[in-house]
Amino acid sequence: MDRKRRGSIILAVLVLALLASVPAIAQVLKGSISGRVVDPQGAVVSGAEVKATDVGTGAVYITQSNNSGVFRLNLLPTGTYKAAISAQGYRTSTHEGIVVVAGSDNGLGEVRISVGNTADTVPIEPSASDQALMNTSQPQITNLFSGTTLNNFSGIQENQGLDRQALFIPGLVNTRDLNFANVNGVGFSTNGLRGRNNDQQIDGQSNNENSVTGPALVLKDPNFLQQYVIIDSNPSPEYGRNSGSVVNLITRSGTNAWHGSLYGDINTSSLNALSNFQAFTKETKGTNPRSRTDQFSGFTIGGPAIKNKLFIFGGFDDEIINTSTIYSTTALTPTPFGLAQLTACGAAINSNALSALKQFGPYGFSIGNPTPTPSARDCHGRPGPLHYQRWHGAAVVWHALRQCAAQCSARRTAEYS
Repeated sequence: MDRKRRGSIILAVLVLALLASVPAIAQVLKGSISGRVVDPQGAVVSGAEVKATDVGTGAVYITQSNNSGVFRLNLLPTGTYKAAISAQGYRTSTHEGIVVVAGSDNGLGEVRISVGNTADTVPIEPSASDQALMNTSQPQITNLFSGTTLNNFSGIQENQGLDRQALFIPGLVNTRDLNFANVNGVGFSTNGLRGRNNDQQIDGQSNNENSVTGPALVLKDPNFLQQYVIIDSNPSPEYGRNSGSVVNLITRSGTNAWHGSLYGDINTSSLNALSNFQAFTKETKGTNPRSRTDQFSGFTIGGPAIKNKLFIFGGFDDEIINTSTIYSTTALTPTPFGLAQLTACGAAINSNALSALKQFGPYGFSIGNPTPTPSARDCHGRPGPLHYQRWHGAAVVWHALRQCAAQCSARRTAEYS
């Protein structure tokens, strides 16, 4: 076998391998619609044409029912569809509002078409009694948050984390302080498993942090999301990484209609009361809460670049937190006046320690307003000149003060003798 022929065979094998892997990847990102076409007597109708149209983009997908009357449209992008089912000698049956969920099949069940002219259209609006209590087309349990639910769900519009929605699914509970992993708002466990056993995905691609688990990229803004999909039981074979829930965030895309949003919220402590700790702490008791403002805002826009062919979507968001707090401690450190007194003690003080205290102590920073507590005497025994403020540098400072006191005591003894 010559080299050129061998290269052609290798290239062909690689191309076939890539083509074979596309459906496995797309199943996690896309969904499907299935059903069974029957006539008014319940007999199967083979060769019926099933046409599904994406309401947002106008994309059309067509298939036919087999000899058993069964049809299935695979690899459909997520979104809302309308379907038209027609056959020779039967009226066209139309279905509106079919939602395709990522990695899930929307089973329409038995679709009955009536005898008549194909040009006649019979719209079918599914009622609550027509909705199956159990998905009979696949074993996995898929939960979907989208549309109005996603846009109005309490606790996520303020950029607080999308996984808070998972706590409203039976069998999923908050891990609280037992999580030990990255979180998108809150950690949760599935049916008694560890919280670190969940599989995190964005648009069907792995979003798992390999060291501590949880999401590697935390996407919190629901305005950039089309679907929040969580599979909490019996996941299909394409989900083989984890034993817990599969969280798949499907990002939003453009459609044939221009759409966008402008949003924002503000949470300020000026409207809040003191906490129990603040109400009984000496420094904060009877005062107003310290200033803390959390501002979250952004915008999105999307639409057609080329109608029915190319679509764009983008946006921007930011969160600005402005806060000020009172820091207090039980350690001791001298004020600038006290530092000057220590400097006057000369060689008795470690110059490196004193220099570090001046540079990195409470008075070494240009921000804040340290408040000293007048509770000490200087090294000459006079009350008041050397003040202290409670701080973490107590050990070094107290050792320096003792050295200074010992030197001043020896100086006074020499003066009296």
